[in-house]
Amino acid sequence: MSKKQWTLLKILLALFALNSISLYFYFASSHHNHHRSLYDHRRDTKAEGFHGIIPLRGLHLSKPWPIIPSYLPWSLTSNVAPKSCEAYFGNGFTKVADVLSPKATVRSGSSWFRCHYSETLKSSVCEGGKIRMDPEKIKMSRGGEKLEDVIGRTEEEELPEFEDGAFEVEVEGVGSRLTRKKLVGDGFLDQFLPVGNILKHTMRELVRSVVFVGESDFTCQEWVEEPTLLITRFEYANLFHTVTDWYSAYVSSRVTGLPNRPHLVFVDGHCETQLEETWKALFSSLRYAKNFSGPVCFHHAILSPLGYETALFKGLSEDIDCQGASAHELWQSSDDKKLPDYPSLEK
Repeated sequence: MSKKQWTLLKILLALFALNSISLYFYFASSHHNHHRSLYDHRRDTKAEGFHGIIPLRGLHLSKPWPIIPSYLPWSLTSNVAPKSCEAYFGNGFTKVADVLSPKATVRSGSSWFRCHYSETLKSSVCEGGKIRMDPEKIKMSRGGEKLEDVIGRTEEEELPEFEDGAFEVEVEGVGSRLTRKKLVGDGFLDQFLPVGNILKHTMRELVRSVVFVGESDFTCQEWVEEPTLLITRFEYANLFHTVTDWYSAYVSSRVTGLPNRPHLVFVDGHCETQLEETWKALFSSLRYAKNFSGPVCFHHAILSPLGYETALFKGLSEDIDCQGASAHELWQSSDDKKLPDYPSLEK
């Protein structure tokens, strides 16, 4: 090897080493910043102080939302006009009912629960912290099986029926007067989770099943640390109905201000379909409720409204007058009759 070739080899090796070191620091910094952003968000949630009291048990990294022009901030004002485009397709869930106030649980570390109601859609996005689910008290098939293994199984077997206590919330110092008492009554359900034209309103029945328990009875075999959507699907193999479920899951994430794509738990017993791959691509992870081996507790659970309650489905029977506009145009001037158009959703 000539002196010139040896010099070139040393230069290449030096450049390779420098590049390797740069990549190491780049990824190390990104990893640290991602964890830091998750930590900062935990301190900045609506239930501030709740996560600081309950010790974290592991971390399952969630996927970030894609950066697209149409990802505009949702209105946080309560002055959204009913039946406007913002009310249908934006944050029309402006009436908030704190059943168990997050602020009141800061010191105790007990559960919190609230619902965001939309007067336009007649439905709610409900969420809670420190929520316990007992799969044994949910009557339905296991879910996630191969289609050929469940031929002949009826849809009724795949939809959930909840016993009282299928879901639980912990209240500090709860006595015999409140033990096993239901979180909400029929009056609350009629106001915030009305049945409407839905024959089997599974989210209403889920909330109906929630009961109070004391700290000694609030035992969890597994904890889910990151925000998780609880979803029940109807007509799960139908593309249109699945799109309404995707949309409802996205809306629930925006209404509750999730910084990253949530994890999913299907509270149904449907078998596996090809559309399930898209669920996994759109969100951070996916499990079936009956696939948990025992009681599981969620640090932050969000109940996604049924697909039948979305603007996409209601548009089949209601006249929704909304037009597309560029994200830039909407940044400059808001318009109740305009929404980000499809080119803005190109990613």
